[in-house]
Amino acid sequence: MKKILTIAAMALCCLHATAQATAYKITGTVPEDVKKVYLGVLPKGETIDSAAVTGGKFELDGTLPLNEIMIVATSKGVIPLFNDGAPVSLNIVSNTLEGSELNKKLYACDRQLAEFGEEANKTFVEYEAALNDTTAAGRTKAKELRAECERLQNEYLSRQLNIIKANTDNLIPAVYLSQTFYVYGYEALKDVITESAPYYNHPAMARAKAFMAAYEKRLPGKMFTDMTMNDTEGKPRRLSEWCGKGNYVLVDFWASWCGPCRQEMPNVVANYAKYHEKGFEIVGVSFDNNAEAWKNAIKSLNLNWPNISDLKGWRSAAAAAYGISSIPANVLLDGSGKIVAVDLRGNALGAKLKEVYGF
Repeated sequence: MKKILTIAAMALCCLHATAQATAYKITGTVPEDVKKVYLGVLPKGETIDSAAVTGGKFELDGTLPLNEIMIVATSKGVIPLFNDGAPVSLNIVSNTLEGSELNKKLYACDRQLAEFGEEANKTFVEYEAALNDTTAAGRTKAKELRAECERLQNEYLSRQLNIIKANTDNLIPAVYLSQTFYVYGYEALKDVITESAPYYNHPAMARAKAFMAAYEKRLPGKMFTDMTMNDTEGKPRRLSEWCGKGNYVLVDFWASWCGPCRQEMPNVVANYAKYHEKGFEIVGVSFDNNAEAWKNAIKSLNLNWPNISDLKGWRSAAAAAYGISSIPANVLLDGSGKIVAVDLRGNALGAKLKEVYGF
């Protein structure tokens, strides 16, 4: 179970666009046990500057593109700032910041999330401890705490999304959307990632916009995106060999290492057995990176339909082509290859196929 998301823990990789060089100057006060302060930028990740602490004080200065998202990092945590040309004075001891109105507002938002995260992380620590208790009572407690951790994780993301929605007139959403766009889903994102938003063209938004463009490829009404991957014998196969040929096809995205995928498979297998003679087909697209694990899972789970993979894990071509950020996931195509439904699991899959085939 992952701890509450923080800027420090988020993946940091994206393209960097050249912009007007702007000087930054960050001075601050830190607790006496902090010896060094580091400066990074979102969404790149590498340290670009650092400063030794003397008498509890530090100073960072240099130049970066205008409105670059900077990250001040210490052993106590991380703080995001915009390089908007205004000097910043940061006091990590008293949790105060002096600077531009934008950075003061961003700091207030981030403190709200940090305070919630600090409290929530106590539950995550308790959950991790409970996992080591193999007694019946320990297992029960771990199950209860896992549910509470999931609730807290969702609450954190809900609070973050509320901050994004409350700041659509400034650049603050770029800080959060650049890191956690993949957890919100298309419906939530389409309302906040709009061309009219002042943060839409911020360089840090590149991955989020690419994700939206990919996700839109699997919206109902769209035609399927063709791609080539190898089958279990190493032979290149194209989705178009099965899709758009007159029959309904479920393109099922999964992996042998994915517990929820494996739990869902008996349901998928049962529906395949029920409707395959009527023309229903499934094509499994695996996010595995181990060929033997993939093949063994196909055999043990009785996945007796075409299976393909490029064995690139989360770097699978399917992730970009269909906007897949979590599995299990699927798209149901009609006979023409048009997407008619997505992410059908449990009873929803059988209900949709009953609608299609009439029984």
